[in-house]
Amino acid sequence: MKNNSMASLISAKDLKKVYRNEEVETVALKEATFEIDPGEFVAIMGPSGSGKSTLMHIVGFLDKPTEGTYKFKGTDINESTEDQMAAFRNKEIGFVFQSFNLLPRTSVLDNVKLPLMYSEVPTGKQKDMALAAIKAVGLEHRAEFLSNQLSGGEKQRVAIARALVNDPDLILADEPTGNLDSKSGGQIMKILQDLNSKGKTIIIVTHEQDTAEHARRILKIKDGSVYQDIKIKQKAIKEGEELKK
Repeated sequence: MKNNSMASLISAKDLKKVYRNEEVETVALKEATFEIDPGEFVAIMGPSGSGKSTLMHIVGFLDKPTEGTYKFKGTDINESTEDQMAAFRNKEIGFVFQSFNLLPRTSVLDNVKLPLMYSEVPTGKQKDMALAAIKAVGLEHRAEFLSNQLSGGEKQRVAIARALVNDPDLILADEPTGNLDSKSGGQIMKILQDLNSKGKTIIIVTHEQDTAEHARRILKIKDGSVYQDIKIKQKAIKEGEELKK
């Protein structure tokens, strides 16, 4: 594990998360420790029930750990209020979900603009920012289409554009290829690689080894603990190449 915490975007130490339901306690995370620097592309990989989604929620300011420390840009999440966490989520992090989470019967443009409605961006600039994000994922020709008129791969590209629109420092993608065919999955991973090459920090959660190998580093999690931290040579995706399933 890395030690240069001053340079880290994310610093997690001995994270533990316990869920309590009446008399039953479920330990979802225990002693999870790692650091991620700006500009990295990291895959968090593990089987179902390993704790990777819980870890994603903490990293994305959707939840707090029961024990341990999680710092983002040096700010300790345990010392943050709910309002401060919400501000971090909106300004610093872009979320991409397996199920896309787009508004139905709403245009691509309006879906991508959505995060800007909760920001301090002037209304007059919102359309231009949304169109720039849509162009970044190659969907400018679909800007006025409704979300339910799009293919699965196109929906995920819209979700990435929405995650980009606030120019966040971190993009979190939860099983971004999970609902896609091989060709569409390959296109999504190529977009994420391109964004990383332009300086975006990317973290994906996946249970698929082949998908994880498109990152530059894999954190393997099992039974709530990070047990492997592997640097890898990123698998390149050429134009038209498919992502194997």
